[in-house]
Order: sequence, then structure tokens, then C-alpha cells
Amino acid sequence: MRVFDELAEIRSEVFAPGSAVAIGKFDGVHRGHRALLDRVAAISAERELEPVVFTFANNPLSFLRPDRCPQPIMSRDQRLDALEAAGVTACVIVPFDAELAAMPAEHFIEQVLVENLNVRHVCVGEDFRFGHRGAGDAALLAHMGKRLGFSVEVIGDVEDPDLGKVSSSRVREAILAGDVAVAGRMLTRPVTLRGEVVHGDARGREIGFPTANLGGEIEGLRPADGVYAGWAVVRGQRYRAAISVGANVTFEPEGEHRVEAHLIDFDGDLYGERIEVQFVERLRGMAAFESLDALLARMREDVRETVLLLDRE
Repeated sequence: MRVFDELAEIRSEVFAPGSAVAIGKFDGVHRGHRALLDRVAAISAERELEPVVFTFANNPLSFLRPDRCPQPIMSRDQRLDALEAAGVTACVIVPFDAELAAMPAEHFIEQVLVENLNVRHVCVGEDFRFGHRGAGDAALLAHMGKRLGFSVEVIGDVEDPDLGKVSSSRVREAILAGDVAVAGRMLTRPVTLRGEVVHGDARGREIGFPTANLGGEIEGLRPADGVYAGWAVVRGQRYRAAISVGANVTFEPEGEHRVEAHLIDFDGDLYGERIEVQFVERLRGMAAFESLDALLARMREDVRETVLLLDRE
């Protein structure tokens, strides 16, 4: 997938056949986003256009209202990987800054969509707004599209039969509450963190439960503290994992907040490797145990529950 980080990088000749463009924040790339992306892919195939996403490197609220800006569900690279997996072949992911915030909606349509992206079809969500002070909407797109030669399609909200409307805010709330099963259902894939395996205190190895500790800059939104059943992806290979998020309250109640994965079917050295940790279901909250024996018994039960749950999955 081709990635453009600045508006100055895109030119109409890059999109000579014309493009079908989905516009939005795409935080999480959840089922609602996939409806836009699937429609863009279908239109692109029918009309021999290039499927393109226009999005922002940062949430616009981080510039407009930093006090109200939520935590991102995914890192930039995670978002790009998810968009590419959905069939997007080009992504314009630009910073939302003073220049973009001040750009009139009509100017965005004429210069960015028409002149730069050579747009032939646009897909947006029902609540889509753009341009200075949010003056642009789907109606303006459709009105100008008639004159400038592109069609517009508004994709309605996606509803889960049991959960209701799927949205980034609901996915975020579920992750922060530790309900990774609900979040995964709305995402259509597990909640995921990525990071480098770093040295810890080696306590897990000493008691027979070695863990891969994620350190440095961890990609993705951390779930609430607790123990989870999930997967660890190492060099493209997936292993069952019992995952701990939080401090080790039995030994260090005020200790470092960590993400640790015990890979059940793996034996080897992972230090320095970048791995992916996928959360499937929360098993329990964090708890302090009265003795090492009690802790070990609970950890063995965590592993047993993890294996049973993942085997059913």
C-alpha cells in the first residue's frame, strides 16, 4: 500500500485512473469502517478505480480540543496495516493542523479530492463533517460532485444484533473496561498490542511461568488491569498465551505497570523481538495472593482456562 504523509506528496497523475475515496478517522478500523472500505473496494472493482483512504495522523480533537481528545485505539502503523488488509491500495494520512483546520470545505473538495486524488466516487459515514468549522457535509459533497464529476455515497451506521451501534467510542470503552470479547466482536479481530520484549525481574521464569514483557513504546490501547486469555504472535507464528496487564500486586503492590504474556506452547529466548499480543477474553482481575503456592495454583488455573477457551474458539 502506498502511503502519503503530506498533501504536497499527492498529485493527480499518481491517481491517473481515478480514485474511490473513503474519508474518516478510522480509529480501530471496526465493522462500521469496514462497511465503508468494502463499498470503496466494490466500486473500485466495478469502475476500475483505485481504492483510497483519506484520514488523519492524529485525532482532530488533539488539535481542536485537546482536553476532550480520547486515547487512540491503534497506533498509526496498526491502522495502516488494518487498512491494507481491508484492500486499500493507497492511504493519505496527514496531520490535522492549523492549515487543515482552516481549509474551507469547498477548497478541500476542489483541491484535495478533485485536483490531487482525481476522485470519481466518495464514501463517507452518516455523521461525516469536514472543512473549516465543520461546514462541509455529505450534501455539499453531492452538490459539488454533480459539477466536478464524482458521485457520493453515505454509508449508514452498522448495528450489531446484540450490541447495537458499532463505533470507535464503544470499542474504546469496552477495551478500557477489560471487555475485550465485546471489543473484538465490534472490531472483527482481537484487541491487539505490539511491542518489544524486554528484560523484567525474571520472577516468572524462577517460578516456572516465564513471560514475555512488552517494553518501550507499546502500540495499541491497553485493556483494564487483569488476566486474559489470548494469543502471542512471534515471527508470524501464533501461540496460546495467558496475558497479565498491571502490577504484580502479590510481590510489588506499587510496582511497575506491565504487559506480560506467558506463551504456553513456546520455549525460547524472545528478548529484543517485536511481538504482537492479542486479547480474546478476560479471565479475572488482578489480585494479591497470601502465598506463593496460592499464586501458582491460580496461575495454573489461568493457563488451563486459557487453553480450554482458545481450543473452543
